[in-house]
Amino acid sequence: MEPRVPEPPGSPRLLRPRTVGELLTDAFELYRRHWQNLVVIVAVIVIPLSFLQVLVGDLWIRQGLTEEELRSGVESGTFAGAILGSIVVAITSILMWTVLTGAITRAAAGTFLGRDLEIGESYRYGFARFWSIVLVGLLSGLAIAVGFVLLIVPGFIVLTFLTCAIPALVIEGKRGREALRRSWNLVRGRGWPVFGTIVVATLINGIVNSLLTAPFGDNWAARSIGASIASVITMPYMALVGVFIYLDVRVRKEQYSAAELERDLASSGV
Repeated sequence: MEPRVPEPPGSPRLLRPRTVGELLTDAFELYRRHWQNLVVIVAVIVIPLSFLQVLVGDLWIRQGLTEEELRSGVESGTFAGAILGSIVVAITSILMWTVLTGAITRAAAGTFLGRDLEIGESYRYGFARFWSIVLVGLLSGLAIAVGFVLLIVPGFIVLTFLTCAIPALVIEGKRGREALRRSWNLVRGRGWPVFGTIVVATLINGIVNSLLTAPFGDNWAARSIGASIASVITMPYMALVGVFIYLDVRVRKEQYSAAELERDLASSGV
């Protein structure tokens, strides 16, 4: 890697404390600078999956069973194929989204060092950390679900405090409960700003998704493809926001530097 040029005061790559507004705008600025690489990394997974989903949905339509036939338990080769296809696509989607989570988070972290990770490099990392990402995602999901089951407010609290779990895994190499514990400790004392950032970023994500899918009306196939395009556009931004949140709390609590980020990414790499 080439020697790093010192960042000017207003650079989005500069590691410094940021307000909620700065987190969101600087994430967009980094996205603008690196969008080609980030979008392609997501598109490699999302676009093929969306076409698979459309094909399986078309299979369900073409098999043409009526509600009465479904209630009476009518089976056909086409019906069985539709079920099998749905299961295969669901499993494939879960597996590929897991790999994509690691790949895009890794690529997003690299943009802070002025790097554009190659697609192959990003996905090698995603596959190499597959089970670690699954475990952290599963533990986070269970904790958040329990919080929402108890009451809505605890669910949002848990979601907020576990926001940094995946970045802690990708950047520091923390795994399992250690990644969750690390996230909880980092966010402690910064809960409201982190929550506010998540809410606004999610609203932005929702608006973009609505704008891209609304023109297709009730055409489910077209809406599915529109939703996949929206994911290709918004997922890199959401990944950048997540990394920005993680770096912001580390800067505030640990005076984290670009040199330390470079060291952490090197030590946690494949």
